[in-house]
Amino acid sequence: MTRDPTDNAPLVAITAQRDRLLEIITSLGAVSSSPATTPELMRETVRQVMDLTRSQGSVLEFVDGAQLEYRAVAGSVSAYLGLRLDAATSLSGRCVAEKRIMYSRDTDIDPRVDSAACRRIGVRSMLVVPLFRGADAIGVLKAVSASPDAFDSIDEYALSLFSHFIGGVIARQSEADRSAVLAAQMEMRALRDDLTGLPNRAAWLDALHRGIGRARRSRAPLAVMYLDLDGFKAINDTHGHAAGDRVLQGFAIQLRGCVREVDLVARLSGDEFAVMLEGFHEVERDVVRVMDSIAAAARAGTTWGDTVLRCMPSIGVAFQSGPEFSADTLMRAADEAMYRAKKTGTRCAVTDCSGAVPHPS
Repeated sequence: MTRDPTDNAPLVAITAQRDRLLEIITSLGAVSSSPATTPELMRETVRQVMDLTRSQGSVLEFVDGAQLEYRAVAGSVSAYLGLRLDAATSLSGRCVAEKRIMYSRDTDIDPRVDSAACRRIGVRSMLVVPLFRGADAIGVLKAVSASPDAFDSIDEYALSLFSHFIGGVIARQSEADRSAVLAAQMEMRALRDDLTGLPNRAAWLDALHRGIGRARRSRAPLAVMYLDLDGFKAINDTHGHAAGDRVLQGFAIQLRGCVREVDLVARLSGDEFAVMLEGFHEVERDVVRVMDSIAAAARAGTTWGDTVLRCMPSIGVAFQSGPEFSADTLMRAADEAMYRAKKTGTRCAVTDCSGAVPHPS
């Protein structure tokens, strides 16, 4: 039989397949070069699979022990994020175990699938390809349809290409995400005191300069409070360093409870602490009241076995207002006020950076 030369249906079909393949390649390039985080990348993958195949839904499943978990979903299976299926009774589990593409043309009659689970989520046919990290299958990329035998060779090709690209991209992105989290944790640890959880000296200095910048712009007062625990060495010598650590932890909690959420509390070193107070109105009414609260809290002490250990703080405060703030001046004045309070036995002293005003407590 001679083909009608006017019949261009085969050419149209070839052109359509070519266009689908070009669209697949374009989408792969967009996904593989995406700067998105791993969850965003996974969501974009299942959306792209929906656009490029005959599927009504798409899933990224990852192995978790003896199960596979739906980690990203699109289309008809969007409501099933987090669904977990037993690997032993699912086509996805078989795909991972055998590391090859699986196609169920009709889940109602396919003995390889969990037909009850498929009916529950409205899946009649599905195409499943393995995801690899190196030589290990770590999950599957799956396209599903409510109709039987819904997929063709181009769908299989598209899904296979996506799985090869996205497995490596997700692995690299996951590693980058873990590195970013680790870096953030390390940075946080570098700015935190391990014993008390308070900001350390480095964090204190940075926050103080930023606080001074805010106070300078608003011309609001700012106060720096230095605290040193009297008798702390005697506790270490008598009860041991574990008891001393407990005292420092207890005092840090007491100190944090005496100030507002917005006030900065830091441990500078040993038994030395600092507080930055912003936005107060009157020194005698606000700052001195905080000092009195701290002294009262410290009197409660810290329980150590059958003993209550008490270390009363010597407190020095330096305050300043107006545009001419100086971190060095405030810190030096607060430190001097603290030692003056310790030396005179008054417990607390306040200075406006030009002269000290003792405050008994």
